[in-house]
Amino acid sequence: MASKIIGCAQNTLSKLIALQKPVVYNTKVAVEVAKQVYVKEGMSFPTGAQFSQAQQTLQNALKINNLKNLTFADAAKTGVVLAEIYTFFLIGEIVGRRNLIGYNVKSEESHH
Repeated sequence: MASKIIGCAQNTLSKLIALQKPVVYNTKVAVEVAKQVYVKEGMSFPTGAQFSQAQQTLQNALKINNLKNLTFADAAKTGVVLAEIYTFFLIGEIVGRRNLIGYNVKSEESHH
């Protein structure tokens, strides 16, 4: 029994070692591509001032006084944007499942 477990462990370990080089290589390639995109697009991390400005903007948008001045047109635009976001979420779910309705769940009988 112990030799069977050791053999299985050695087999698994050898498969993991064989996967090590491709995984490391692909990770390095992905990092280099990300660096090139970062430089080409002129991207940079947000500064502390930008974070505080975004926080202030969000707080101002959520104040009750601003909501009192909300027009029907603004509310309708917001509703359309939220509906679009929800639709993209649903499309992503369908693509992720590779099925229009539900997940492919195997029943108890099919496992035996």
